[in-house]
Amino acid sequence: MLTKKALLVAVCCLVVFSVCPLLYGQASGSFSGTVSDKTGSVIAGASVKITSQGTGVSRDAKTDDSGHYLVPLLPVAFYTIHVDAQGFQPGDQKDLRLQVDEHREVNFTLVPASVTEKIEVSASEVVVETTTPTLGQVITSEQVAQLPLNGRNFVQLATLTPGTTQETSPSSFFNGGPSSEVSARGSFSLSVGGSRAQSTDWLLDGNDNNELTAGGISIVPSIDAIQEFKVLTYNYSAEYGTRSGPTVLVTTRSGSNQLHGSLFEFFRNTKLDARSYFAATREQFNLNQFGGSLGGPIQKDKTYFFVDYQAKMQRHGVPFVGLIPTPAMKNGDFTLDPFGAARGPNNPNGFGDITNLYTFSPFQCDGAGNPIPAGPGGAQAAGTDCNKIPANMIDPVGQAMMNLYPTSNANNAALGYNFTNVPVRKLNEGEFDVRVDHNFSSKDSVFARFSYDQAVSFVPGGSPGFAEQSAFASTQDITNHGRNVAVSETHVFSDRTINQFNAGFNRIFNHIRSFGDGTCESAVLGILGANLNSKCPGAPGGVSQSKTDCVSCGLSSTLMGNYWALGDRGFAPFQGGTNVFSIADSFDMIRGKHHIRVGGQVRAQQMNVLTNAFQDGFLIPFGITGDTTADLLMGQIGLGIHDQTLSGATTGRRWKMYRPYVQDDWRVTNNLTLNLGLAWALTTPITEAQNRQANFDFATGKLYVAGSSPAIAGCAICVHSDGRVGIEMDKTALEPRIGVAWKPFGRSNTAVRAGYAIFHDSSWNQGGQGLWENPPYFAESDNFNGVPSCPFGNATSANPIDCGIQRVFLPAITSPPNPATFPGTVFSQNLNFKQGRVQQFNLNVEHQLPGNIVLTVGYAGSRSHHILVDGLNLNVTSPSACPGGANAVPGYTLGCGLSPTTPPYQFGVISNQNDAGNARYDSLQIKAETKSARHGIYALIGYTYSRTFDSGFADGLGTFPGATYFPLPGTQQADWGLSQINLNHQFTASVLYDLPFGKGKQFGSNWSGPVNTILGNWEVDVIEKVTSGFPLFVVNSANASGVNFQWNGNSLNRPDQVGDPNKPGPVAANPGCKNPPTAVHTLDHWFNQCAFMAAAPGELGNANRAPLYGPRFVNTDFSVIKHFVLPYREGMMLDFRAEFFNIFNHAQFFMSGGGSGMQDINAASSFGVVNGTVNNPRVVQFALKLKF
Repeated sequence: MLTKKALLVAVCCLVVFSVCPLLYGQASGSFSGTVSDKTGSVIAGASVKITSQGTGVSRDAKTDDSGHYLVPLLPVAFYTIHVDAQGFQPGDQKDLRLQVDEHREVNFTLVPASVTEKIEVSASEVVVETTTPTLGQVITSEQVAQLPLNGRNFVQLATLTPGTTQETSPSSFFNGGPSSEVSARGSFSLSVGGSRAQSTDWLLDGNDNNELTAGGISIVPSIDAIQEFKVLTYNYSAEYGTRSGPTVLVTTRSGSNQLHGSLFEFFRNTKLDARSYFAATREQFNLNQFGGSLGGPIQKDKTYFFVDYQAKMQRHGVPFVGLIPTPAMKNGDFTLDPFGAARGPNNPNGFGDITNLYTFSPFQCDGAGNPIPAGPGGAQAAGTDCNKIPANMIDPVGQAMMNLYPTSNANNAALGYNFTNVPVRKLNEGEFDVRVDHNFSSKDSVFARFSYDQAVSFVPGGSPGFAEQSAFASTQDITNHGRNVAVSETHVFSDRTINQFNAGFNRIFNHIRSFGDGTCESAVLGILGANLNSKCPGAPGGVSQSKTDCVSCGLSSTLMGNYWALGDRGFAPFQGGTNVFSIADSFDMIRGKHHIRVGGQVRAQQMNVLTNAFQDGFLIPFGITGDTTADLLMGQIGLGIHDQTLSGATTGRRWKMYRPYVQDDWRVTNNLTLNLGLAWALTTPITEAQNRQANFDFATGKLYVAGSSPAIAGCAICVHSDGRVGIEMDKTALEPRIGVAWKPFGRSNTAVRAGYAIFHDSSWNQGGQGLWENPPYFAESDNFNGVPSCPFGNATSANPIDCGIQRVFLPAITSPPNPATFPGTVFSQNLNFKQGRVQQFNLNVEHQLPGNIVLTVGYAGSRSHHILVDGLNLNVTSPSACPGGANAVPGYTLGCGLSPTTPPYQFGVISNQNDAGNARYDSLQIKAETKSARHGIYALIGYTYSRTFDSGFADGLGTFPGATYFPLPGTQQADWGLSQINLNHQFTASVLYDLPFGKGKQFGSNWSGPVNTILGNWEVDVIEKVTSGFPLFVVNSANASGVNFQWNGNSLNRPDQVGDPNKPGPVAANPGCKNPPTAVHTLDHWFNQCAFMAAAPGELGNANRAPLYGPRFVNTDFSVIKHFVLPYREGMMLDFRAEFFNIFNHAQFFMSGGGSGMQDINAASSFGVVNGTVNNPRVVQFALKLKF
């Protein structure tokens, strides 16, 4: 096993000794076929030469006794195949395009030498796949270069593949969501067949290109650096499958015998764009994207180079809308709601009266309408009911926090916002690639590539200060840098025995600073003990200083329910990233009718992070008064969470993945191929570099502790462990591949393909969280003091208790705590944790229609088990309505009878990473693809009809799958529902059309001079995408069930569904619902809110986890390109481009759910309301591009 140091030396040596463009990397393909005469008799011993038209490099083969030849591991390129056989005229086929991971069948029929005709054929561009059952889609170099791409990000094109899904929610971690270092520079999610977005395996020239913290892509190459890429979706070779989702193979460009290159400038300006639907004005957008590429020979037919550079400078006004308290509310006057309507039972916006949380009765005012001061214990003298808080009940710290909100500047009660802002998001990014290819001989080829990416972003949170759209969305400065190295060597022992070696290094590193870092704002306001161990020279007195830790010393993150949040995001400052060292080798043997590939891959993965999690604390007012801002104003906090690292804030997690495999593509007959493979997916448990982690075993009550903390000595529940902390490596992850490809009519224009495969999900690793957050090395203290409320006057009393906003954080832990008596949160992972297992199966028919149209129709499905579900609390009791045999959820046997768990442990929360998730996916997939050089058109059209169900996958990244009832008995039945990535219908189309006007074309074939310059050589391109809506999750954040569910900082119940939400009008079972809608699927009533109501106290709601669908998505991107042929050099061309994204300015509506991504029946202003958009309004981009 290579050590990190040895692997680095090996990589460096290969780079130094290789001057190398032909990619004999994993993203390669093969040619095969049969050579016969006109009678159909096969010709054995025929010589086959396959030559790259760009480099002149060739490979030789001979046909076997059945007349069959096979040449594997060929780089992506255009080829000519020449066939010679004694007694026959030679045969040639030219312009054969070999694509990424394509196994192309090219047959030859030779004529006797006595016949004088020469066989020479130009290949068709789109062919039927006749040798494998793999589903997927190649995105060609023309598509990559010509189709309109907003931001020139190639990942957008991956969604043209049938069966793929991309999250569109702006709160998604991949799409610009809160705190997203992944989306800051333009990463995208990609899901296939119901897989979670983090399960995509991104490969760049065969090398790992994954961002491991969140599961995105690491390096996003420039469009001019990409030759083409392929999305493998179903039943692919055992060589691939490190993750359970799609595998994306990206091939970079290489040099050739001709010098070629490009220069480009893309430009966007605010004045060219339309206004977003909910924005008051057109938001700023300025973009300059420029760069170039150059490739060519260093030594003809031997050594080639390719380099490219791209810079991106973007300024984008981001429209925010939200709900904030009014100036009157900041001073205790809640007579009117945030929109100016009187509070009470008849309030049209759902804002009821507020309640004195010390007496649970209405506040009292005197005859002049002034609030009556509170007496001892918070009681008021009798007066008139009102919604005003007396001055002596207002907490000065709570009021100071309220004053951090900006002044409201809008009033849109229908859509639930009274504040709008369009701050400018900034991005400066530079990236380049250097690639060298070298052919030592026809037997040995090598290439090396280095890729560099550096991005600096300013990400606004919504307001100019500490108020932001959600608790993780504070204003931030984010720096990303990525580095990727790939080296590959191929040795041809003979035309039937080939070996390929690959080595690589992938690094992505992020640095994040939040708005208040270094201000010690919590200490300034008077929140005691919030800013601990803070390395801030200007910190107020009482804030202890750290000499080593990376900490924030900002404002405690405060979740405010229906209102915008306050404070700094957790996990900031953040310095961290991932390193992946990979080596792989494959050995190909062609033996008779068998093409056998034996190989293996090792990925050594590191995640190095410097952070203190929620160092400044996390606060949640429970809204006991009836309004969370009133709670805050009175200094009442329901939950205070505080994180402390006790052995340094730097953690280094380590794990390895081993993947030996064998694949046999068995050509049973010329019309039938069986694809048989087996891989073994081995992933080691995650360890920590200094053994600073622990694991609580819920089944036995034991805490497995690695390392040598002194706290272990007095710990009755502790078990000293090695770095795996009791977790056994899953050795059962065998992955069979069984496929068949059959030509039922004996011709290459029709194929029936079917396959079955098992994949395992080794991709997800709890992001920035994990078992390192356990005592004795880390402590999360939880202070629940919401009901009953903190005593009146506690902060100024002689013997205050730990409650209220000033004292919400428990005393600092000064030494490693004894885990046996620790009352806070602990993290747990099953000792027999299994990798997620996904079974895939597909059956399809592919046929070539007249006009070179290849039509594919088929079924694809999957069944997933043992999928990781992250961060759910195991330490729960039955619903409080259970005693006496009551059924907590009508229709389910859930949570009653025996206690769902063992008697609760002393810990506040036991946050579990378990393998209990299940999913199911079924789909009809239809694809039509054509390319005609004669008519100048390329088209790819896809339609998917599908259903995706799962048990609700929380992932620790803020993803919201609704309210799950895990771990109560009956969870699987109660939690089963539509997946958050479900799309019932999805249609995509992409078209490249070279208009038939100009010299040498159908119209104007004789044009010349100015006429041809102006009217000739025009191209139009379009991408169309239409989908149904994503599911909506309906929740009740006022959880009165008695069960302390916990995930992502939420304790949620579901409501009862008492009517049809898709029908307007009153609901008989909910007579208390005010103002039932007269129509549904409108912006202010997307569904009938009266169809849902809170479950009875002590019970769980009976609503399905995902009972509704959100708005559909319709978008058209369009471009016009004028090609100017320049006379200075053959092939030189200047392109002028005009690109229109969302050309019809169709508003793509989104229901934010008050920033939570869910529909909360307690968030009156956002429940059932469409209050945002995804995607962009119409924007226009111009470009000039010189190609030579």
